[in-house]
Amino acid sequence: MRKFLPLILDAERRGITVLKLNVGDPDLSPPPAFLKAVKRYKGPQVPYAPSPGFQEHVSAWLTYYRTLGISLKPGELIPTVGCAEAIMYAMMAVTDPGDEVLVFEPFYPSYKSFAKMIGVNLRPVTLSLKNNYALPPTKDILARITPKTKAIAVVNPGNPTGTVLTAPERARIAEIAKKKNLFIIADETYRDIIFSGKPTTMLSDGSVLDRVIVVDSASKRFSLPGARIGCVISRNTDVMGAILRFCQARLSAGTLEQFGLIPLLKNHRAYVRMAAGRYKKRHDVAVQELKKIPGVIVKPAQGAFYLTVGLPVESSEDFTAFMLSDFSEKGKTVAVAPMPGFYWTPGLGRSDVRIAFVLNEGKMREAMRLLARGLAAYAQR
Repeated sequence: MRKFLPLILDAERRGITVLKLNVGDPDLSPPPAFLKAVKRYKGPQVPYAPSPGFQEHVSAWLTYYRTLGISLKPGELIPTVGCAEAIMYAMMAVTDPGDEVLVFEPFYPSYKSFAKMIGVNLRPVTLSLKNNYALPPTKDILARITPKTKAIAVVNPGNPTGTVLTAPERARIAEIAKKKNLFIIADETYRDIIFSGKPTTMLSDGSVLDRVIVVDSASKRFSLPGARIGCVISRNTDVMGAILRFCQARLSAGTLEQFGLIPLLKNHRAYVRMAAGRYKKRHDVAVQELKKIPGVIVKPAQGAFYLTVGLPVESSEDFTAFMLSDFSEKGKTVAVAPMPGFYWTPGLGRSDVRIAFVLNEGKMREAMRLLARGLAAYAQR
């Protein structure tokens, strides 16, 4: 996603306005209560937080989860430095070097980096844009599991796909985990950003209570990616014991960020409903415009703030570079995220891109129309 930053910067140096749809960095203002809470902090110092988190902060997370019908004890949730740290600790807690984690590709690219860092292999199950990334039959998933597989990682709602797992799909994942004695690492960062229905969590499935590890974040729910606050949750005491030791090694998550998040977690509904509604409007504009472009494959998303799009090109990376280096109209162009980086399997996603809904509806419409004219220019180059 970030490899094209030098081309973006070069285009901007040339006076080109780049409409950036390549990184999931929300443009919405966060809830004002966050900064107000930080400013109210009156401590004489800003000390390390306790490794398990400040009691008031953990309690606020538990209050949030009670709105989902989930009752947790303080030791079953630990705040982390964003969801990224939570993902890595979850993987470290349930694997040894050489073990495997099953993933559904395309998926959030940081899983690849963390797997490399801790010596774990990813076992991909490939999903298809053509059927909107629905899970394949259970037998196809079971065929990818080996004796070294220790966990299944699911991102729900999906990044980069914007898909939301159905209740039967969540149940199938739970059944597979029980049958094969696997943990489930449930990445629910975008849980509240859904376009219909109610938010769900794998913690609701009582049949896998000791197998589920949820990783969560304030980054997208409250438009606070720079605050770097997330959490990791499990009812499995051995898992949480291991994760606590990792947290002690890194000392703590941010003190001020933990205090700032407390009022948001205690009163989240109005903001997340507003945000989800805004993203839905942007999604609808993008889909409407993309359907007008010859050769483009697009399926409506159900959540998050992403859309994956099949383009009539052989290389989405080459096309992205073209848009930044060789194309502009009235001093503007568009940056998107090529999809190959979201796959573990080499060669997949070559013609696809991810679009992030991080511009308002008017700019989204403008960006899609620039994309259309860029595709026409690319075909004639």
